Amino acid sequence: MSLRIAIYGKGGIGKSVVATSLSAAFAGKGMGVLHIGCDPKSDSAVRLMPGSQKVPTVLQVLGDDASAVSTENIIHQGRLGIHCCEAGGPPPGLGCGGRGVARTLEFLEDMEVIESGNYGAVVFDVLGDVVCGGFAAPLRQGFAEKVFIVLSEEPMSVYAANNISRAVEIYQSNGVALGGLVVNTRDNAHAELPMLEAFAARLSTRILGRIPRDPKIMEAERKRMTVVEYAPEAPAAQAFRELADTILSLDSRDLPTPTPLDDEAFYAFMEQW
Repeated sequence: MSLRIAIYGKGGIGKSVVATSLSAAFAGKGMGVLHIGCDPKSDSAVRLMPGSQKVPTVLQVLGDDASAVSTENIIHQGRLGIHCCEAGGPPPGLGCGGRGVARTLEFLEDMEVIESGNYGAVVFDVLGDVVCGGFAAPLRQGFAEKVFIVLSEEPMSVYAANNISRAVEIYQSNGVALGGLVVNTRDNAHAELPMLEAFAARLSTRILGRIPRDPKIMEAERKRMTVVEYAPEAPAAQAFRELADTILSLDSRDLPTPTPLDDEAFYAFMEQW
């Protein structure tokens, strides 16, 4: 069975940078990779496509009728042989942002894309902190087996991580496990690590990796590439490859059920720091 992971985190925290860099790292190991962008902005897979090609979204292609659509209309080959798919969403202010995710998963299931055996790794890049049922669909429907949460030292980022762990706890009966936290902080100081390590312990999980602040990430972003491809010797690229190795080494059976905090306990925890 393929590795199936979902990358979650507060908006703007860098989860798409993490998700696409992991997809590139897995592909660099010779694994067939399916990368699924689950943000209405549909701006995840662009980092992986040749010539910064924009991937037509599932909602654009399918609409409400999937009867005449093949996988070739939905899944597009990017660099490093990575197959890319973007869920898409309605125009801003219209409809539910999670609708594209739900439609995408319906299509993948109907066409048995993940079960085809073509992919060693399936990476879901998912919006936000699971406030909408559509964005929880990879957990609710059992598509992702491990969840990794990207966070920083900022209180709202930690709050979002706590909320995401609540969703993992709710859907654990579907075989979903919290794999751990990925720290993406504002600078390269380590002052925030004791708080984040204590928070990880409260969730019954651990920090799997810390992405250094590296100017090569921004340079790669301007080129619409991952730092893993753009600057493979950069510290951030090495951190992503090490994170990929760590993720591949995890066994779901060894991952404990998350223990998220209720709001009162969360605020009490944050006040200690």
